[in-house]
Amino acid sequence: MNSVKRTAAFFIPIAGMAFSVTFFGGKSIADDTGEEATFPRENKDLLPRWGDEFQVAYGPVSDRVLEQPIAYSHMLHAGTLQIDCQYCHSGARRSIHAGVPATATCMNCHSVIPSTDRPELEKLKDYFERGEAIPWQKVHDLPDFVHFSHKRHVIGGVECEECHGDVRNDMTVAYRVSELTMGWCLDCHEDHPNVDKNYGAEAEYRRAELKDCWTCHK
Repeated sequence: MNSVKRTAAFFIPIAGMAFSVTFFGGKSIADDTGEEATFPRENKDLLPRWGDEFQVAYGPVSDRVLEQPIAYSHMLHAGTLQIDCQYCHSGARRSIHAGVPATATCMNCHSVIPSTDRPELEKLKDYFERGEAIPWQKVHDLPDFVHFSHKRHVIGGVECEECHGDVRNDMTVAYRVSELTMGWCLDCHEDHPNVDKNYGAEAEYRRAELKDCWTCHK
């Protein structure tokens, strides 16, 4: 009787998988070619869009800069005025998402800064007076199948510039400078000195954990 049970336990799951493949058409990712092989999802509506184009913020970096509703300058705010990144992107230290500042956060400073003959500041005040959020276009928008936590990286001592580039000295409107691909992330997990600094004798175990699929694809 036990041998029968063992045989059934072995063959039933295999039969179930065979039925699933047959019943649902037997199509696998390996059968895909071209664009489907690069992004094997049939429902591409899940991808972020910019107008009529897909805007997935990973892969080769181009010189394209997204048009924003206000000509904000990172060089002025983060560079010249030395405003800390996390004053505006306060979610970075406590959340998965860094977030963009609420219009009220901008007005903490700009309520006392004259906007006469400064059309970009007039736009800001108009959004605030109408009670509307500024419709910023996301520059770093990872696919939904990637789990990335700003909080874990900020607490771990990763500097904003390591992923986002020299924002203080080289950017007005933000643009992407890093590939943000899986290989790019894995290389950082393998070599980043903060892994040794934060985990000491356990660093190699932590590096092994950081290679696990479940770390980024929950």
